[in-house]
Formats: sequence, C-alpha cells, structure tokens
Amino acid sequence: MIFVRLWNYLAGYVLIRVEGLSLEKFINLAISNGIYLWRINRASYTVMTACVGIGGFKRLHAISRKVRCRIRIVEKRGFPFVAYRYRHRKMLIAGMLIFLAVLYGFSSFIWTVDVEGTEKVKPQRILDELSELGVKPGAHKGGLDLLAIENRMIINIPQISWISIEIKGSRALVRVAESVLPPPMVDKSVPANLVARRDGIIHRMIVLEGEAVVKEGQTVREGQLLVSGVIDHPNTTGVRYVHSMGQIMARTWYEGRSKVSLKEPLRKRTGNKLEIRYVELGNMKMFRGSREIPYSHYDLNIREEPFFPNGRLIPVKIIVEEYFEVVETPLHRDIETAVAEAERLAWEDTANMIPQGAKVIDKQFKYDMIEGEEISAVIYAEVLEDIAIKKEILTVQERQPD
Repeated sequence: MIFVRLWNYLAGYVLIRVEGLSLEKFINLAISNGIYLWRINRASYTVMTACVGIGGFKRLHAISRKVRCRIRIVEKRGFPFVAYRYRHRKMLIAGMLIFLAVLYGFSSFIWTVDVEGTEKVKPQRILDELSELGVKPGAHKGGLDLLAIENRMIINIPQISWISIEIKGSRALVRVAESVLPPPMVDKSVPANLVARRDGIIHRMIVLEGEAVVKEGQTVREGQLLVSGVIDHPNTTGVRYVHSMGQIMARTWYEGRSKVSLKEPLRKRTGNKLEIRYVELGNMKMFRGSREIPYSHYDLNIREEPFFPNGRLIPVKIIVEEYFEVVETPLHRDIETAVAEAERLAWEDTANMIPQGAKVIDKQFKYDMIEGEEISAVIYAEVLEDIAIKKEILTVQERQPD
C-alpha cells in the first residue's frame, strides 16, 4: 500500500468534489472504465469527495456529463504540482529528485529483521543463521530465494518445524513454529544406579527397575545410593546388572534471603526538562549537538516518531529523549510495607532454586530488623520433589551390591 501511495504522489493526483443525484452510478461507471478512485467520502446524499489521478481526472468529464454530475477540484496534490510551484528553484527540484532516488534505493534493501514465535529457541540463533544465508540488515531483497532459505533453516535448526520469511518494505518478518521433540531415548543396556540429587527424607518410592536400598521415612544425603542396578539374590544364578528406573519422592528444604532498607528516597520532579532528538536509521544513530545531561538525578522518557507510516518503507525514526530533573528526599519507609517487600524478594530468591515440577508443602517466613536501618528476611520452604538421578555403573567397586 505504501508503494501505491508513493506512486500516486510521484504521478500527482487531485482531491475532487462531486455533486449530483447519481453518485453511485458515477462511481460504478468510473470503476468500469478503469478509473481508480480512493478515499471516497460521502458528505451527504448529493455530495461526495474522492481522490483520483491526473489521467483519470481528465476521463471523468465524459462520465460526469452522462450522469449529470458536477466535478470541482478541491486540492491538487503530488510531486508534479509541487515541482510546478517551485519551477524557478531548480536546485530544490534537483534535491527532491535525488532524495526520491535515494529513497527508492534504500527501499530495495532489508533494514530490520524481526523474529516471532520463538519460546525455547533463542531468537539470536535464528538471526545468526539467517545472516549466514543472506537475510540481514543491508541485504538486497532482489537476490534472495526465500523458499530455499526457509528449507535450509529447517535443516540447520532441528528445533523448528516451520518457518516463514515475509518481506514488507524494508522489514523482514520471520515467523517460526518450534518442533515438539520426543523425550530422549533411554539406553537400558547400560547398567545404572539411582542416587540422591540432594539431601532429603524419603516420602514415596516407585521402583520400576532395580533394587531399592532405602526405605520410606529414611533420611538420605546427596550422592547416596537409592536404587541399585546390581541384582544379586540368593535364589538366583549369578549377578544381574540392570538400568535402574523409578521415582523417588522426598521432602527437601530450600532457603531464600533478602534485605530491604527502611529509608526509601522520594523522587520529585523540579520542572526542569532537557530534550534530545536524533535520527535512527536501522542500527545507525545520527545525533545533532551535545548529549551531555546536566542533571545528577533524572527520569527518562523515550518516544519514537516514525518518518514513514509503520516504518515500512525505510526504518527511519526520530527518537526523542526527554530528561526530567528530579530531587531525592530521604523518606522513612513503613515497617509493614518493608516487611512485605522483604518477604516477596525472599520468596523470589527461594522460587528460583526450586526445580520445575516440585510441590511446595510448607513455607516459613522470618525477619529481623538490623539497627533500625533495614529488614533482613529469610524463607524456609519444604518441598516434595523427585531427587533420583541416574549414575552409570562403570567400575568393579560400583558393581558390588551395598
């Protein structure tokens, strides 16, 4: 759509006002004769406005006489009318032509590459692979075989099952769908034990293969043998070595800590403001003047103003950075608020240590006030989790049953 607008601007068009009783017939005849009308706006039953190219406008007179409508030019728009207005300023016209030529040249290249649909695969990995295949900022659009690149991407990155590369103006939009990988194959021919991943108290045991050497309610230490892959019963002939499998649920404990100051600075704007503007083209930034910030403390607000609609033709943006000076005044924080914040931070610290799939069955929170300056908090979490991990049996000593 942006190229249609650009073409209409270069060729020139007019905004017309049409008055008559047969406006629908007027539009139908214009379309049937291949005259393109856009931005049609019906002001009343007998009046409408529309945009039409210069060539189409000349052909509308025959239609207007047939349907007995009156056409009037409201405004002339586009490069030909601007050029005529400044026909005596040749350097200005030459500059505009050069600008349009550069604009067209820039629109033939890719300036931004965006990736959508990734969850497990890092977007940077996809961008690196695309760059190797030629899809990167600064690449010429004409020489890219998108279908071949899509097929090569699926081969190079097994974690994705589908990829689509769509070029809109100077932007390459990459959409991916990730593969659902099967669980890793278990080589049951390799004998293995199950050992404890961390300290805990055995809560429940489900042994599918191997011989349990601990019982429910027993305390175990990290690295302790839980299920042996060495089977040696008196009523069997010889020793069997198996790949131990099972689920050993145990009660474990995690501890998270945090500190929160009781003195919180209150920030207040003074009314002083500094505004810095610069032009951003892809990864390039063009500044004008100094970027020195005269304020010790400030709030920053950043606004983007695209030069073109949606930045699709060329990603030229006007970046506006607004710096608001602030002063900080010490303010004594309410103890209850500080305790709640300390508990939240301590729990975040604890939750980061708890493995996925584990169940929290109890949680205790304690805090202390240190010299009236800060709150020190700790959370003890009791968790129910599977602590069994496999360990291959490699040595003769490991092959001896406990």
